[in-house]
Amino acid sequence: MEPRGVQLLSTVTDYDKWLNNVLLEGSLAREINLLADNVDNPVIPDPVVSVNDNIYTWADQFNPTTVNADPLIWKNHYQSINYFNTVLLGIDQATGGTEQQKATLKAEALLGRAFEYFYLVNLYGKPYDALTAASDIAVPFTLSNDVSDQVPDPSTVKVIYDHIFADLNAALPNLPADNPTNRYRGSVAAGYSVLARVYFYMRNYSEAAKYAQIALDRAGREMIDYNTITSSANFSYLVIRPDALYARIAVSFGTTEIPTVEFVKSFDKNDLRLKYFFSPSGNNNPTARNQVTFRPAGVPSATAYANWGTSVGEMRLIIAEAAARSGDLATALQQLDAIRKRRFPTAVYQAFQSGDQEEVLEKILTERKFELTFNGMRWFDMRRLDKEGRMPTVNRYDAANRVIATLPPKSVKYTLQIPEEVRYFNPGWQNTR
Repeated sequence: MEPRGVQLLSTVTDYDKWLNNVLLEGSLAREINLLADNVDNPVIPDPVVSVNDNIYTWADQFNPTTVNADPLIWKNHYQSINYFNTVLLGIDQATGGTEQQKATLKAEALLGRAFEYFYLVNLYGKPYDALTAASDIAVPFTLSNDVSDQVPDPSTVKVIYDHIFADLNAALPNLPADNPTNRYRGSVAAGYSVLARVYFYMRNYSEAAKYAQIALDRAGREMIDYNTITSSANFSYLVIRPDALYARIAVSFGTTEIPTVEFVKSFDKNDLRLKYFFSPSGNNNPTARNQVTFRPAGVPSATAYANWGTSVGEMRLIIAEAAARSGDLATALQQLDAIRKRRFPTAVYQAFQSGDQEEVLEKILTERKFELTFNGMRWFDMRRLDKEGRMPTVNRYDAANRVIATLPPKSVKYTLQIPEEVRYFNPGWQNTR
């Protein structure tokens, strides 16, 4: 008997609508921003008191309790995986539609699941290292959508990456050619862009660049030129933004961040990103903490979300960094110019030029901070750069500018622990560090 007041998934149309769930669009946890080195909390108490304070100071565990607590960050991704697994387990039995439509929805679900596991393995697993990935503990890989099923033990970093690649490779042949009316949904370009991001954070830069270029070629789109924007309200809604390849948002705890003074001052005063995404507009010389706020404008303020998914700009940055690392400075500078000329007023723009490989690489790494501001990626960049010895010590300060937490190079805290509230119900699990 079908329960009253509930629509069960039975048709291909039902499953298609299922993938439009707003919880999938906003699947990512804003709290990832709190881990990064460019965010500030000028009023944090000492000792800290809240879950967010614990995240901000890289505490071993975020919640002070374990029973009935909310496993922040972790839950977002497994909730989405449950939705995608529901499609994968049921679409073949759905009525109506064609076999190709079923294959397409299955491909979108595989892409979505791979995307979520990318986050999980790069949060709860150690940074990818071919020498240790087969033994480094990461997260469980689950194929079920039944909460009563036994959750598998955590897999290794290598196993999770193997699953990600398997899902992406299975998805690509049947993904839609484009997603022009809903950037949150899958497409061929979206699939290749996620593949590029995965390789990038494995530090396999040549493969990352190859798939980033394929994503750009298949998308046939370009970055928004901020010279054509007259106000922040003129940005397209993220659902149809032409520069978004596979859109995602983070919606918890509001939509603003407080950047560090050092980060704000690192912007050129003419940078249009400083004009449109920070308040007061264009202020790159604050004299005290909390004088400037980041606003992910891009759309009217009621729904102002930064794109945490993949974009044209991110793909260009991947190609640029890979080229710089391989010594192809001409390509690196070309890609860098393609980004920056759309971010500065034409009248004052000057292309960056250098024949020094390290200088070009550092410029690209800096540009990543500006172009991908507060979309969750900085923490992942810190992890991979720390693996290369490029991260200095990061400090947290209280209101009196006293150091209350430190993240040194090679710190184990670059890998999050499986939440205690999860391990409470799985006491036999080995933790990630």
